[in-house]
Amino acid sequence: MKSSGPKIAILFRYGCGEHVDFLPALPYLVERLRNGGAEVHHFGFRGGRSMPGGLAEKVRIHESFVRVKRSSEWDKRVKAFLWLLTLPWLGRRLQREGFDRVFVDETLPLSAWLLRKTYKGHLSFTVHDFFIDIYWMQRPWLRGPGRWVQALDRSAWQKLDLIFTRVEAAKRYLISEGVEADRIRVLPDSVDLSTFSPETNPDHRRDLREKWGLSAEDVVLVHHGIMHPNKGNVRLVEAMARVKSISPQVKLLLIGDGPEMPTLRRRRRELGLEEQVILCGWLPGLSDIADALRAANIGVVMRRGLKGDHFHVTSTLVHNLAVGLPLLAVRLDGVCEVVVEGETGYLFGPECGHEFDGKLQRLIRDPEQRRRMGERARALAENRFSPERIAEGYAEVLHSSRQFLRAVDTDF
Repeated sequence: MKSSGPKIAILFRYGCGEHVDFLPALPYLVERLRNGGAEVHHFGFRGGRSMPGGLAEKVRIHESFVRVKRSSEWDKRVKAFLWLLTLPWLGRRLQREGFDRVFVDETLPLSAWLLRKTYKGHLSFTVHDFFIDIYWMQRPWLRGPGRWVQALDRSAWQKLDLIFTRVEAAKRYLISEGVEADRIRVLPDSVDLSTFSPETNPDHRRDLREKWGLSAEDVVLVHHGIMHPNKGNVRLVEAMARVKSISPQVKLLLIGDGPEMPTLRRRRRELGLEEQVILCGWLPGLSDIADALRAANIGVVMRRGLKGDHFHVTSTLVHNLAVGLPLLAVRLDGVCEVVVEGETGYLFGPECGHEFDGKLQRLIRDPEQRRRMGERARALAENRFSPERIAEGYAEVLHSSRQFLRAVDTDF
């Protein structure tokens, strides 16, 4: 039976199951759109995650035979190139099958420009990560092509019907790049508050720490995500060498993998930090990541401070908030919209120098302050990053006409 509302396509190259990991609001968004009469479809490759129960009954899934292995950097890059090649063909299909709106929840370079070549309906994108800054502009021989790609992206963004960003800093940047302000909607990231929750059982927490060889006396920092050079994990490891001489009980858990990992292993060995820095690698699922966070005392949010770093809030940050960890976070525009100095944590400069060391020492010396900050962090996650709340914001504008969108001004 044909739906009475708009026909909406959601695109995410890793597939629907993986998309729920990246956007926990997705099941609530689908439910909200369906309740409004929309017919919802999801397009992507095949990822490594199964869909939450019941989601497949509410959204029509279109997955290609291509499978993406996110734990392999080479595989991700090849599949990203294949996804870009797929977009013009997919745009023609969406146009032919009468989709009223298409929402692409990522910022792969050239994707908006390519999709606009063949799809002429209402098109919205999330502008979140700036991959050209991360992977191209740091290499002199790629800067010329990088500027060309950035110019094409900028031109495509100016023509989109709607852009979602995570922080106000990204909105200001897009406005400076010629995007009309009323085409931009700021919606924070979302987090699964049941998976990422504080640990209240002391015995379970002790077991979690023992899994990683941690004692009750250790003060444990944790950082997680893809280990690409822009994350600045090498700076964290080098900071641990300074901290070790003052506070030998401090440990660092680094969760994830990526192109930076060989350098991390080498620096850890050169600095004699095999016991202080624990390289966890990829963990099987979100619940395993949450358990590792619950084994820690302080959540670290780190980036090198490139231009694009200012325009988003990482999942690392919101996961740490939800688990109830006090934050030691890099001072970037987007991060500063969330982390209040002295309330939910402390801020430090991207160089990760003596300011980092001093603020870490404050947290080490004051367990009661860590507890209070952790409680405020969890409350902030519940109030600002709940999937239900974020889904309402997405659904309101995706289900609306362009004219209504310009009239809406929801406060998030």
